[in-house]
Amino acid sequence: MTKFRWMAALCAGLLFGTGNVQAQKKTLGQEAFDGWRQIAAPRISDDGRWTVYGLNPARGDGQTVVYDASNGTTDTLRRASDARLFGPAGAPWVAAKVGPTFAQRRREKIAKTPKDRRRPDTLLLVSLLSDERVVVPRLKEFQVADREGSGVVAYLYEVVPATDTSTAVKKAPKSKKFNRLVLWNTAAGGDSTVVDSVENFALSRNGKLLLYTRKGDSLRSVWACADGQRTELYRASAGRTGTLAVDEAGRQGAYLVTPDTTATGARYELYYFTAKKPQPQRIAAQGAANGFTVSEFGKPEFSREGGWLTFGMNVPPRVVPKDTLPEDEKSAFDLWSYTDTLLMTQQLANVKRLKERSYRAAYDTRTGKWVLLEDKELASVAFAGNDDAPYALGTDVRPYEWASTWESPGTKDLYAVDVRTGGRRLLAKGVRAQASISPDGRYVAWYDAPAAEWKAAATEAGKGGEVSLSRAIPYPMSVPDFDMPDYPSAEGMAGWTADGRAVIYDRFDLWLADPSGRRAPECLTRGAGRRDSVRFRYVRLDPQERTIDLSRPALLSAFDRSSRDGGYYRLPAGGGEPEKLVMDGHKYTFVAKAKEADVLLWQRENFREYRDLWRSGLSFADLQKVSDANPQAARYEWGSVRRVAWEDMNGVPAEGLLYLPEDYDSTRRYPVIVYFYETHTDDIHKHVHPQPSWSIVIPAVCTSQDYVVFMPDIRYRTGYPGQSCYDAVVSGARMLIDRGIADPRRIGLQGQSWGGYQIAYLVTRTNMFRCASPGAPVSNMTSASGGIRWGSGMPRMFQYEHGQSRIGGSLWERPIEYIENSPLFFANKVRTPMLMRHDDADEAVPWYQGIEYFLALRRHGVPVWMVNYNGQPHNLKRYADRLDWDRRMMQFFDHYLKDAPAPRWMREGIPATDKGIDPKLDY
Repeated sequence: MTKFRWMAALCAGLLFGTGNVQAQKKTLGQEAFDGWRQIAAPRISDDGRWTVYGLNPARGDGQTVVYDASNGTTDTLRRASDARLFGPAGAPWVAAKVGPTFAQRRREKIAKTPKDRRRPDTLLLVSLLSDERVVVPRLKEFQVADREGSGVVAYLYEVVPATDTSTAVKKAPKSKKFNRLVLWNTAAGGDSTVVDSVENFALSRNGKLLLYTRKGDSLRSVWACADGQRTELYRASAGRTGTLAVDEAGRQGAYLVTPDTTATGARYELYYFTAKKPQPQRIAAQGAANGFTVSEFGKPEFSREGGWLTFGMNVPPRVVPKDTLPEDEKSAFDLWSYTDTLLMTQQLANVKRLKERSYRAAYDTRTGKWVLLEDKELASVAFAGNDDAPYALGTDVRPYEWASTWESPGTKDLYAVDVRTGGRRLLAKGVRAQASISPDGRYVAWYDAPAAEWKAAATEAGKGGEVSLSRAIPYPMSVPDFDMPDYPSAEGMAGWTADGRAVIYDRFDLWLADPSGRRAPECLTRGAGRRDSVRFRYVRLDPQERTIDLSRPALLSAFDRSSRDGGYYRLPAGGGEPEKLVMDGHKYTFVAKAKEADVLLWQRENFREYRDLWRSGLSFADLQKVSDANPQAARYEWGSVRRVAWEDMNGVPAEGLLYLPEDYDSTRRYPVIVYFYETHTDDIHKHVHPQPSWSIVIPAVCTSQDYVVFMPDIRYRTGYPGQSCYDAVVSGARMLIDRGIADPRRIGLQGQSWGGYQIAYLVTRTNMFRCASPGAPVSNMTSASGGIRWGSGMPRMFQYEHGQSRIGGSLWERPIEYIENSPLFFANKVRTPMLMRHDDADEAVPWYQGIEYFLALRRHGVPVWMVNYNGQPHNLKRYADRLDWDRRMMQFFDHYLKDAPAPRWMREGIPATDKGIDPKLDY
């Protein structure tokens, strides 16, 4: 009887407990990472009805989603990407590329299938109203006309002739594959234009002009198709065709060709034609005053209105003689010379760009004249927005390149360049920050960092000298709390108004400034931002906008400096008190406005909420949620985040972010992972989705696994970056202990790059942390400052003298600070177990810095491991490496902070003989 009652009670418990078991949330782990999806390339139709976006998992097949706002329904296009909306409102279409399945691609990788034998993409065309679908296999390229309601699509695909297996033709030559170009107007219906043996093509944005090249066995040709009429523009029996260009309105085009067949040294010619009169004329070939000729690498481009055609020129390409020597008879070396303005490593890192360098010339399609605007003395010229602007903005960095080894890069001289003659006039020297030319070309504005003010000058001589735009503004225009040993940068510039005035920012508000100096600056937001501690910034609703129209209300993004809430306000026409539209505990990101409707597409996010797509009116009323990327998130334990404040070692107020487990119990102490870089509290509403670590811990994954994550803000003092970190991090950790949050015996450190350096320093100063995991740490500032950022080839000196490393002088000026801030010299004091990661292809921090520190710690008996993911950069890219690092890092923390068993790799190491065979992740 007793046994029966016990069994009955057990069954009842299982029966009635089923609902609780099913409702119990799961812990985030690696099994969840593959399926977590990201939104990609969202677009909205001109009438605001349709939204398309990509939805892609970390591993697996992605999809394109089409959302219909009229009824809230969605259509899923499986494995589709790069989706484009086109066609008139009454006949909308979407075009997308459909790739092979993830499993198919994986099998091809395993089999090492050659690229030309892999499964090709497919073009999918879908009518959004009739659901008509067109599928085009073996896609090479597609373009859609997205202006003026055009329904035109052009696509290029490969044709594989059928093989005739009959006996009579067995000895016949095999038919060759070729590319077929199709031009189809989906709105007009009817037949398509079909052309075979096409190499490449260009379609105007309104679909009225198609330019393409054809290649036969012994023929090269260029064709234009306008209003259904095809015209051959160029034909040659030898040579090559180059880049094609058409203007947005489909009224004119241009192309590059060369009769030369040599692999190097080919000289190109540029031809121009109009759609109404398709009789091409050669614009330029050779004969510029300085011996320049047309460059194949300078892409011809029309201005938006079509008044200018820009193209590249350079000295004639060098003919490289045929190599006739075996390798052992050739010497290979690099010569480093003190006369080089660019260090050899910078030259090598950019050798392709340097070899393909071209200088911009401009052809005036209205007058039929062209002028060279750039050359070796002035290598960068930016046009103003309007075609009738008489001047462009030239920048010259050459005088400052040699010193950029140790000075902050980017210093330049500014010039006004006459686009009709190429003449130049110096406007300003040694400008260290951004510069902008007004759309009408009358003024140039720039930020003078040493003077901490915005300045402007007229481009035309005799129209006035240098004018201060911001001296009369009673507030700083530079970034506040800037703690690097350099001049603070500007808060920024919104743009130019139609009457030629500049809209610039202080920390909170927008200011209207007159470059002529005749009118005093005006605060467009009437000081509301500073009064309420809200940072306002202008939102450009139309990506084609050239000027800010103050006669109409404007949308402003808003960030509350006190609460860190985000949102949007409306600025009244002409300026005034901004009107709050939405403001709450989210980070908001503007995506797009429908071109012909008052509909906005935007995203919002916070720690728990993924950045899904939303749509609304201009007042942010009638909200519609467009996407639900990760509904599975509700099934997992997540956590929460809050700001915390305390006083650092010097009694200075400090703050940081504290991430807590979902079922946080204030009566117990938790294991804590302290992650830091510089400052974090402004990112309190940032959503970091579950994923394998690229370098750092993912807060939601840690809190789901019952860790507390602490991110303190660090404020730096020049010359004392290590001590500044110590003051903030150690005081913050003690605060967590004092408040009963942290278990004092179970606090670990994690950081990458600059954070990795700071960890390496911290453990030389204190033993309060149970373990630490620095990634890509600098350990020896005396050698790291003379190292190279191998990705760009730039030397690292400037980082220490003026940048993030914050020494504030050279090694010869401040040797003691370099040594005192170098963990390597104090490695004998370290007792904290360390898991380091430094990859041999690190493009930012030389990986020998990690080796130096590892050897020092190993010598002094510190339990230390260093993982080097072969061929990986500063932050991991290869997904398998990210999974591996994520697992090893969490095993390391679990062992020291949760007393979990040590995996075999920690106990035994992984000898070179076991590499790739036994990862030893088991226990």
